[in-house]
Amino acid sequence: MTMKTPLTSVSPEFDRLKNIQEIRLHEDLLKFVEEAYLSLQSSGKFKRRDRFKRSLLHYAAMGDCTNLLLYLLQAKPKIDSRDRHGRTPLSWAAEYGSLAVVKILLDRGANINALDYEDCTPLTCIKNAGLSESKKVAATECYLKEKGAREAKLGGVKRAWVWVLTYSRLLAYIRPDI
Repeated sequence: MTMKTPLTSVSPEFDRLKNIQEIRLHEDLLKFVEEAYLSLQSSGKFKRRDRFKRSLLHYAAMGDCTNLLLYLLQAKPKIDSRDRHGRTPLSWAAEYGSLAVVKILLDRGANINALDYEDCTPLTCIKNAGLSESKKVAATECYLKEKGAREAKLGGVKRAWVWVLTYSRLLAYIRPDI
């Protein structure tokens, strides 16, 4: 029998979500997270998606919010739910080095080699993020490899496109006025 995750245990994790740079720098994403928190407090549910078609499950994976993730998984959502770019919660957890979240998602049946719309797997997302010097990301990468994750082989044009997308995303944080 699985223990239910109480809603009270997720409150601090919403503060963590608000501090993720991608959320903190965009008013609409910050508002999305705040609305999700208020909705969960009042009704215990939140099924909306943001402008990137990401659900709260995607953000819980990004933010390494294990209690929030476990709370959301109680409703049995689609574990391999995709955002606008075809990314799953597992690919976001992998990119952000959220090892505990990766373990939970894989235990619940997430596809370890799910391809997004750029033909990247969660392991490929780690490599393209350029954060491999982080111990959290390195541990997550090792764990995924142990579990049989494969890195997608990108052709020259796709590799260049992924690099451009990654660079432009990083540039937006460095120089948000561009």
